[in-house]
Amino acid sequence: MRNRSWKAALILAAVISVPQAVQAREDNGSHKVLKVALWGDEFYDDSAALVDQTIESMNNHKLDFTLFAGDTKNGSSPCTDAAIGDEVIAIFNRLKAPTVYTLGDNEWTDCHRTSNGSYDPLERLAYLRTTFFSTNKSQGTNPIKLKRQGALGQEYSENSRFEKNEVEFVSLHIPGSNNNLITAADLLLPKGLCHNKSTRTDAQCIATTAEYPARNAMNVAWLQESFAEARDKHYAGIVIVIQADIFFPFELSDGGYDAAFLPSLTAANGYSDFWKELVAETQTFSGQVVLVHGDSHYFKIDKAMVNDDGRLTPNFTRVEVFGNADNSWVEMTVDPDAENVFSFIPVVLN
Repeated sequence: MRNRSWKAALILAAVISVPQAVQAREDNGSHKVLKVALWGDEFYDDSAALVDQTIESMNNHKLDFTLFAGDTKNGSSPCTDAAIGDEVIAIFNRLKAPTVYTLGDNEWTDCHRTSNGSYDPLERLAYLRTTFFSTNKSQGTNPIKLKRQGALGQEYSENSRFEKNEVEFVSLHIPGSNNNLITAADLLLPKGLCHNKSTRTDAQCIATTAEYPARNAMNVAWLQESFAEARDKHYAGIVIVIQADIFFPFELSDGGYDAAFLPSLTAANGYSDFWKELVAETQTFSGQVVLVHGDSHYFKIDKAMVNDDGRLTPNFTRVEVFGNADNSWVEMTVDPDAENVFSFIPVVLN
């Protein structure tokens, strides 16, 4: 059955705009208004009809590009080369618009699961890097040029950014499954990240999670560099795309942000460093900041950052894309000359 959990959000507003920037930016004249598709957590049930519907819908919207927030398969099917490589490329190539692809956990982190084929996650990650990130261009038959963090096809080449009409678009490799951070305490849990649905040994888990500290540091560095560029060039806004729902399972309303979410940001949380840096950068940036992610398959748009004085951070907006059985997507309008820069319309497919 189709997930219709997004209805409450649609009742509140069909078109959602981001508040005005903290400070007025330099007026550099008129710019082309961009139309961008936000999507992710797709292709879960191998339904060709759903894929066809999604592609047709996007191709009918005259998009400038699409931002895919990770997870090109479900979490319980084999991580074959075809499933995470060739089949995904074929789908992206059917779009008229280019796609910037951000990695998710179903493509590599969770491939150790028995149902996924008991793959070595690090081997799958290396395969993804050489398959998708060996050039300085996006996916699709009409790609756009990107700046990549690592050497092409190698470590951290999946992190990218580009500028379009004085707005910066940043891709960071921050997947679900706690960002592939497996703690010593987790090793003791039979249904923890290491052993759940898997025959992995402790030694294999320790070897796999050893990649996390360096990638985490590189993610933070890429975030810092991206904001520095945005400040230097007076960009109107930044869009940051990751896969993980770093807020799950917390309800942020009614004090939940301070009482539950913030206390969870410990050394055992694979998203702590990213979030703390994002808060620091956002709250000292004059433009708008949008965080796009998937992972939890629950469409929402909200203000998921709070200032020290208890008020919402005015220039921050979080967008979680549709996913799983729901192949709907979000159309983001980007107009750096508009008061609000970003606005969003959910494109609901039935």
